[in-house]
Amino acid sequence: MKLDREMEMLLNEIPLLHHGGLLGGGDAGGADDDADLSFLIHELAAMGVVDGDDEPPAPPAGAGLGFSGFIYPTKGDSPVASHPFSIANYCAHMPSLFDPVPFDAGAAAAAADGWDVRCSPPPPAPPAATRRARCKSGRRKNGGCGATAASPKKCGVAAAAAAKPHGESLAGLRGFMYHVARDQHGCRFLQQRLDDGKREVDLIFAGVSRHAAQLMVDPFGNYLMQKLLAVCDAGQRMALVLTLTADPFVLVRISLNVHGTRAVQKLIESLRTREEISLVVDALRPGFLELIKDPNGNHVVQKCLQSFESDDNKAIFDAASVHCLDIGMQCHGCCVLQRCIARSRGGHREKLVAAIACNGFELAQDAYGNYVVQYVMDLKIPNANSSLAQKFEGKYIHLSMQKFSSNVVEKCLKVFKEADKAKIILELLAMPHLEQLLQHPYANYVIYSALQNSKGSLHSALTNAIRPHVELLRTSPYCKRIYSRALLKK
Repeated sequence: MKLDREMEMLLNEIPLLHHGGLLGGGDAGGADDDADLSFLIHELAAMGVVDGDDEPPAPPAGAGLGFSGFIYPTKGDSPVASHPFSIANYCAHMPSLFDPVPFDAGAAAAAADGWDVRCSPPPPAPPAATRRARCKSGRRKNGGCGATAASPKKCGVAAAAAAKPHGESLAGLRGFMYHVARDQHGCRFLQQRLDDGKREVDLIFAGVSRHAAQLMVDPFGNYLMQKLLAVCDAGQRMALVLTLTADPFVLVRISLNVHGTRAVQKLIESLRTREEISLVVDALRPGFLELIKDPNGNHVVQKCLQSFESDDNKAIFDAASVHCLDIGMQCHGCCVLQRCIARSRGGHREKLVAAIACNGFELAQDAYGNYVVQYVMDLKIPNANSSLAQKFEGKYIHLSMQKFSSNVVEKCLKVFKEADKAKIILELLAMPHLEQLLQHPYANYVIYSALQNSKGSLHSALTNAIRPHVELLRTSPYCKRIYSRALLKK
């Protein structure tokens, strides 16, 4: 317990180190480019905290695909001051996506990457600053160490950091890179180092690649993974893809997470080869239906549709065709279904449109599904519109008196062929009590649209059927639009 408290107190000093210039957040000259974390490494090494010793336990059975055990900082809380690296809290509240890795296995994996997991002897403590080297902030107008760039005297830590070559401070983080990446200021420091060159990219990749799944769902670590995906080379990207797709459900769970969905979208954007695309699509395939209907996961599916070719998205199109009724009647699913239609080509589109037309009557009456049906009708595909006309025939009055399907009937009167439009108007005229449709809050819009989109003898028959109810049109609040038609006033 005493050791845990000392470690937590040490890790909570990271914000202080940041403001002092160690993590690039201070004003000290040169500290923003080369941070010295030797004090932090010295203390962590003395306590025996190394990367691989504190792998979190596997999630309990029946935990599902969610991340309900994750504890994220709330508004007003300091994400660093809340002991993010406490071993007790970490093991209690942060279930891993993978099974726990024994220390020997972690050491072997790290050794294969060229990293020494067990801490080497702690580096010597930096010499104490002399009296003359101390900053005289009280006498400076600008305040803070390093305010005068040309001054030969700097704060002790800032001067030591400025004297170190690029990559030396990263080498001092061996065995601790994963923990630094999960801290707000440490993550920012590592992102800055990624801009320094290939050597820094290789060092950071070696330190965090084995923990890619955990970092992608971390509130801070996901930003590092997004930037790492943008700067890593083809071999490193393939290694990350293999790590994330070894267990298909891991990538699905990451995609359902509010932080992980952005990292997975960045991964999809960075894929270049057919092999990488195939691995990612196959890993997402078991969870397509859940992803499409999820507020976070649907963006991953849409990114696949946007970034991949039609043949690469065949699995998505097949899933959308089979489950089009379930998907189309859900708020996120209806948007994905429309995107599938827009991105599909050839046989994939024909199969998808045919499936939607077969379920057109049910979709037309739904709050979200009616948008999918209208989208298909606007494409003006002859076979699809003919199929929809057959599904709706004899049911236009029923559809006209409902809130959502009345919009579909209005669309039919605009895009269908003249013969199909005539069938709709004749079915409306066959209504025994036409005045019920004229006064109906939704059906009156269908009658108005029929007047706008009819001509010739059919239009004359419709106006003649409406004229006997002129007095009703003048008084009913739902009939004013119909009464405003010039032909009815004559």
